[in-house]
Amino acid sequence: MASAKQLAARRKFARIMKSGGFKKSKKEPSGRMVRKTATKRRITKTIKRRSAPRKTMARRRTITRRVSRKGRGIGSSLKTGVIGDVVKGIGAGSLVSLVMSRVAPNSSITPIASTGAAFLTGGIVGGAANLILSGGLSLGGIFGGSASAPVQEMSV
Repeated sequence: MASAKQLAARRKFARIMKSGGFKKSKKEPSGRMVRKTATKRRITKTIKRRSAPRKTMARRRTITRRVSRKGRGIGSSLKTGVIGDVVKGIGAGSLVSLVMSRVAPNSSITPIASTGAAFLTGGIVGGAANLILSGGLSLGGIFGGSASAPVQEMSV
């Protein structure tokens, strides 16, 4: 156990340390005491910057095309899908029948050629649409038969 003298020395030391410890007092040239004000020291923090690993293979660009909503009007809807096939078939059939009427008027193969062109461009849907629009295939002219005209009755 410590003596009374040692305990007194410890208490004195504790008081000194509470008040700021053993500091040298600075005097101005005039002899006045200058108190040093405590300034907070800024703590610098080092941030590790980790760079992403380099990719050795070249990235391929993927090009995505965006179609604006206002650009998709009636014209573009007539070019795609079932409606597009119908439009292609009817257009090709009418174009071939126009050319055939100029080259060989009253030819018996004009309906077959126009239907064939409609099938080639518009597929089954386009060919069927051309057949329905033209009134069906009449093969009677090829085999010697005559196309029957609708009979009209006149009444008094």
